[in-house]
Amino acid sequence: MNFKTISANAIAPSSISLRCPTACELSKLAALHAGLNTKKHAQLVLRHNGFSANTANVEQLCESVARMLEIRSERKSQAGTERLRTDAIHARLNNLRKKAVTMAAKGCLRHGAAGGHLMTVKLTTEPGDVGYEVVMGANRDTYRGRFKGKLAREDHHNITVPFDWRTRVLKRGLAKAGGLLTLTAQQLVSHGDIELFQATWVEQGRGFQVNVRQGVIARHGSECFHAEDARKAIAGLVRKIACANDSTFRGSASCYELTAEAFVRKFERYGHLSVSARDAYACGACQFGVRSWCAFVGIDLNLQTVSLAQLLAGFEKQPLVEVRRTVLHVVAEHRRSHSTRRS
Repeated sequence: MNFKTISANAIAPSSISLRCPTACELSKLAALHAGLNTKKHAQLVLRHNGFSANTANVEQLCESVARMLEIRSERKSQAGTERLRTDAIHARLNNLRKKAVTMAAKGCLRHGAAGGHLMTVKLTTEPGDVGYEVVMGANRDTYRGRFKGKLAREDHHNITVPFDWRTRVLKRGLAKAGGLLTLTAQQLVSHGDIELFQATWVEQGRGFQVNVRQGVIARHGSECFHAEDARKAIAGLVRKIACANDSTFRGSASCYELTAEAFVRKFERYGHLSVSARDAYACGACQFGVRSWCAFVGIDLNLQTVSLAQLLAGFEKQPLVEVRRTVLHVVAEHRRSHSTRRS
C-alpha cells in the first residue's frame, strides 16, 4: 500500500475510518513523516491515509516517529565512529611508514647538530616528488651559562618517498643497501641471478648536506653495487663478488665474525699504514658508497691517503663490510711486501 505524505497544515478529510494501522504500516508512515511533532499532525496523517485517528493510534504513530529518529541518530553516530576508527588506523599506518624511513635515514646519514635536528617524512604517489633536502637553521635557546644566547645550528631533513616505500624498498632489503639510503626502487629484468633495480638513493655530502643520485643497483645475495647504468652495475658487482671470494681480500673467516670493536682492536697496531680510495675500489666498493661513507665519518677524499687508524675510527661509526675488506686488503698487502723485503 502506498501512503501519502501529509503536511501539518492539511485540511482534515470528511470521511472517517475505524481501521487501525499495523506496526509495519506505522513504521512506513513514520518514515514519511520524520518531522511530525504534534498530535494534531499525527491525526491528519492517519485520517488522510485511511486509518482511525483515535488516541491509541495517534500515540503509537508518535512513538514510531520517535523510535525511527533515535535509530537514525544511532546509525549516524556509529558511522561517525567508524570513520574516526578508520582515520585513526590510516594515521597509525602512516606513522609506521614514516618511522621506518626515519630509522633508515638515521642509520645512513649524518644528523644531530648542536641545536637539534628534525626529520620530516612526506609520503607521495608522484614519482617526480621523491627527494631528500637538508635545510640548516639556528636557535639561541640551546646554550646556557656564559654561552647563553649564542647561535646553535639545527639540521632539518625533508624526505619524500613513495607511499609504498616499505613494500617497494624496505621489504626488498634495499633500505640501506651498501650504506646508502634508498628512496625508491623499481625492479628491472634480472641479469641471470643478478637482481637489478632502477633506483634513487642518497649520498652523504659535506657537513649535513646530501646528494640525491639516480641509477641502477645490482644485487646478488648480500652483495650490491651502485652505478649510473645497468652495464656498469653488473660489471661492478661481478668484480665485487670476485674480490669477496678471493682469499687475498677476504682474510680469515674469523675476521668477519668479530664485532666492530673487536675488529678495530685486532688491527689497530697497523694504524700507521696508509690507505687510499684505490684500495677500496680494488675490493669492489662502488664510488657512490665510498664517497658517502667517507663523508659520513669525516674523511676527506681530496686527501691522497689517510692512515688506517682513521679508517678504523670511521669503521666504528659505520661498520660496513666493504670497509672491513679494505682493512684486510691493506694489511695483507703490507704483510706481503714486508715478507718480500725480508726474503
